[in-house]
Amino acid sequence: MPMTTKERTDLRQELVGRGYSWEYVDEWPSKTTLYRHREIKNPNGEIVSPAGTAVLNLPGNPEYVNRKARQGLLSWPPSKACTCRWCVARNGSTEPTPASEGTQEEPVTRRPRGKGRMGPYYQPS
Repeated sequence: MPMTTKERTDLRQELVGRGYSWEYVDEWPSKTTLYRHREIKNPNGEIVSPAGTAVLNLPGNPEYVNRKARQGLLSWPPSKACTCRWCVARNGSTEPTPASEGTQEEPVTRRPRGKGRMGPYYQPS
């Protein structure tokens, strides 16, 4: 079934939030290699598949890649610079980020669009 524009936009925003490029939804490859960022454990707690394991020849469909990204499979290998939740938890990043070194940021306030004037038809009488 074809994807609606709303579904396409939502999928694109979710993939961009996970680190994929904006064009991935339009130009996806037929096959891709995904890397485990979360280690897989069996019911006994033993590691079956460690983080960094490459899984070859998976479908490159954006919906499939998005489902797998929720499970810890991403298209780049894990590293210390990776900001996914599994790499951050595994690396134990205790260093403060530049934005949180004690400086407080101002909350973002949205400005209304336009010039702030009403047209003659919308002014109260």
